[in-house]
Amino acid sequence: MAADYSWPAVGLSFRARTALILYRLAFGLASMTTAAAVPWLGLYSRRVRDGFADYLGQVMRCKSEHVFWMHAVSMGEAMVAFGFVEGLKREYSDCQIVFTSTHPDVIASARRRGLITAYFPLDNLVSMQRVFERWQPSAAFVSETDFWPEFSTQCRFRNIPLFLINGRISSKLARFYQNFSGLAELVFSAYSQLAVQTETDAARLREIGVESSRIAVLGNMKADLTIAPGSVDLTGFKAWQAGRQTVVIGSLHPGEFLLLQPVIRSLAASGRAVILAPRNPALAEEWQQTLQQQGVASCRRSLGFSASPLMILDSMGELAAVYALGDVALVGGSLVGDVGGHNPLEVIQQSVPLLMGPNCRNFADLVEELQKAEAMLVCNDCHALEQSVNLVLADSALAAAMVERANAILAANRGVLEKTLRLVEEKIQQASRQRF
Repeated sequence: MAADYSWPAVGLSFRARTALILYRLAFGLASMTTAAAVPWLGLYSRRVRDGFADYLGQVMRCKSEHVFWMHAVSMGEAMVAFGFVEGLKREYSDCQIVFTSTHPDVIASARRRGLITAYFPLDNLVSMQRVFERWQPSAAFVSETDFWPEFSTQCRFRNIPLFLINGRISSKLARFYQNFSGLAELVFSAYSQLAVQTETDAARLREIGVESSRIAVLGNMKADLTIAPGSVDLTGFKAWQAGRQTVVIGSLHPGEFLLLQPVIRSLAASGRAVILAPRNPALAEEWQQTLQQQGVASCRRSLGFSASPLMILDSMGELAAVYALGDVALVGGSLVGDVGGHNPLEVIQQSVPLLMGPNCRNFADLVEELQKAEAMLVCNDCHALEQSVNLVLADSALAAAMVERANAILAANRGVLEKTLRLVEEKIQQASRQRF
């Protein structure tokens, strides 16, 4: 008889079993409600059009004996996943990698790398069972953060090693799972190992109820994933720069764009080149029109280069390389309190002086280390940001010192990829011995 994974409750507490019942009921009701809207959503949503079969678990079957399932959501998390996948391929030459995401551009990037891809299935019993039966993964990996109860449950009761790599546990996520302890047990008890970036992440996991033995603080893997020279063609960008001092403003959110408009106008009027990268590239046209109404001419990367002081980078996967063009760079998501800042490593990897706003809780440990070493400047408001930009651009010695100090911190954080691979290898071997 085939194994029945629909209600495998062995080892779960009563509260976790109750959470599983309620979760399955709630997800089922939500799915029925959403089903009526699918034809309409398909007209407007690329994700629904391209991923409908995947959401239902209708993925291509894998015939390999060793299948590794890699999941990542954002492009930043995917870059970590891609680097880790290359490491897995070196260690397990006979493995087949299947890659899932919820983002169309991430899926497209994975396909360009030759990976088998699918949109992450709906986290219900039927869809997840179907995917696990078709792929039969030997291990599953989640990059940084994206937790799903049914996905975890299927891994747990099929005895599939499940790993979090380069993990980040936000304060918001920790509070949620502290309030729903049954759901927390359902999700996190399935993980063989949770490799996280900082001790703060580890402490939050312990507060949720995860045993210390399953947590490893390894650092940030992005320190190992430098952009290969030539991976992004910067020829057109450099011609557009035309030797001007360049300010890169990366991963900017709508609220920050609103705040920074006076600064952007001032920088553009100063004769400097400004590269502005919205966190959501779909906002590029709207932002361009807004700036045009304020007298700021701009071009959009997707439409080509023109003789304008400002470029809006509306492409995916290029920002990390484009940072190298900057004489100074601001990492967005840090000027507003509800985001928590985006990854500063992408800037310091390119040996560019780093600026951030005061809200950096997502990378608090790293930012604190950089601040103590005077390797970055924190700007509390738009006025301070403009002053900091002008200071760094006017003082080449200061800029060089910031880069030198940041490079020392970057060097100290390298080696996480190799540590993670060794940890995974050890846990997979343990799981194999227990199985046989």
